[in-house]
Amino acid sequence: MAGNNIITIDNTRFIYETNFGGNPEGDRFGDRRRKCNIVIPDEEQAKDLMKAGFRVRSTKPKQDDDPTTFVPEYFIMAILKYRDKSDNKVKYPPKVYLVVDDDDPVLMDEDTVGELDKIRVKNVNVVLNPYQYGSSPEEQNLYIRTMYVEQDIDDDPYAAHYRNRKK
Repeated sequence: MAGNNIITIDNTRFIYETNFGGNPEGDRFGDRRRKCNIVIPDEEQAKDLMKAGFRVRSTKPKQDDDPTTFVPEYFIMAILKYRDKSDNKVKYPPKVYLVVDDDDPVLMDEDTVGELDKIRVKNVNVVLNPYQYGSSPEEQNLYIRTMYVEQDIDDDPYAAHYRNRKK
């Protein structure tokens, strides 16, 4: 975690499907919100977030898993918000960057961020804004403020070839 009411999670990944495009047909619960589930790699940070009232979930062992050696992964849902309820653009839109190899990060926008739903992701670094929408601490969401998504191109034998071409 960090100061100024922001939460940072470094060197992590998504768990389950992302829905950055906000397509209810692409979400297993039919949700229109642009969102993702982010693994919290540090168990202490997960416990701190739980104490602060955030809904931190954990994976459960599968039928084939040995319950004595199973180690749960903790994760939270983060929301990506470009518009408010009146369909106006938010004052400070999120900054989501796609990082491919050594190229400069590319800022995604409301129209292009859905492409992240279709790529293999290697690593994620994210800054989250907590927002309490009700009177109790349990009524809070985490919104993506800044996020860097590194695309996994390690298994692409052509990536290096095309990356090194002269422009």
